[in-house]
Amino acid sequence: MDALKELLYSLGSFCARMIKTSIDWFMDLSLLNKIIVINTLTSFLAITLPIAKYYIFESWTGINNPVAVYLILIVAIMFGTIFFHGPLVLGARVIINIWYLISVIAIYATHSISHAPYVLSAGFFFNLIAPVIYIAAAVMVYLEGDN
Repeated sequence: MDALKELLYSLGSFCARMIKTSIDWFMDLSLLNKIIVINTLTSFLAITLPIAKYYIFESWTGINNPVAVYLILIVAIMFGTIFFHGPLVLGARVIINIWYLISVIAIYATHSISHAPYVLSAGFFFNLIAPVIYIAAAVMVYLEGDN
């Protein structure tokens, strides 16, 4: 029984150290890089929430964004490039976010979301907001020269 207590204590203290280290790392970031990290929540909502819904069989059915899976990679790239700076990083950040933004707008503009009549839902707006925040924060980090 003492071995189990020791194991649980060791795991708990390890998790506590990891959380403390993560919080310290986050607090040491500049405000703009904190915005990039916090925007992960907006991106998570963009990925999980349906972008539109339609009424069928007396209930509302959600339609997911077919390109939202790419936002997972964009989040990883934005998070990973916090550690690197320069014009190449800025170019990569801006290009991938503009590509995603254009693809979301194109899906809406071409009515490719659904053949059924649909109503846009909150997920669509999160899909527009997340890359715009990423682009703005990336440009401001570059212009500020935050290294």
